[in-house]
Amino acid sequence: MYAVMMFLITSCERKTVHHDAEKSISILLPDANGKEYQILGRASEVKATVVVFLMTDCPIANAMLPDLNDMVARYGAQGISFYGIFADEQPDKILDHIKHYQITFPCLLDDECLVAKLCGATRVPEAAIFDSDGMPIYCGRIDDRAVKIGRMKPYPAERNLADALDALLKNRKLPSAKQVTAGCYLPLD
Repeated sequence: MYAVMMFLITSCERKTVHHDAEKSISILLPDANGKEYQILGRASEVKATVVVFLMTDCPIANAMLPDLNDMVARYGAQGISFYGIFADEQPDKILDHIKHYQITFPCLLDDECLVAKLCGATRVPEAAIFDSDGMPIYCGRIDDRAVKIGRMKPYPAERNLADALDALLKNRKLPSAKQVTAGCYLPLD
């Protein structure tokens, strides 16, 4: 994993990824209005950072947005920050999407998929948790509602992201993230 991170850091043309001698990683990404956010490497500010990979036209991701807003309310007060990450989307489309779905967390542009490559995400909607040093500690599905593309259960039986956050906050081992997320592939090329 460290070799992959070093490749990303050294091959990035824009200076959005930074690595310091203490092996913490920080990434700076803009939102649809151009405001920049340092989403990783904020050890003094957050316990962990959750990123959720989204697309405006993904019905699976859109179905999960109300639950993600609830998670922001529940875990935000406990030192967990949340960001939506959009790749290959136009800023005006993202702004309309935020308004339409009443998204309560910052949504950022990552056309190079730096964050996805850093944590190993390949699909929308996958979620990743990064520790306070910016190191990935979970990457997997949000819950088990999406059985396959075009087929969703009305309610999840497993809430994988919430379970991982609960374990993190209780200083327990995080559950396995090996479950495959049903959804669209991220444009990683």
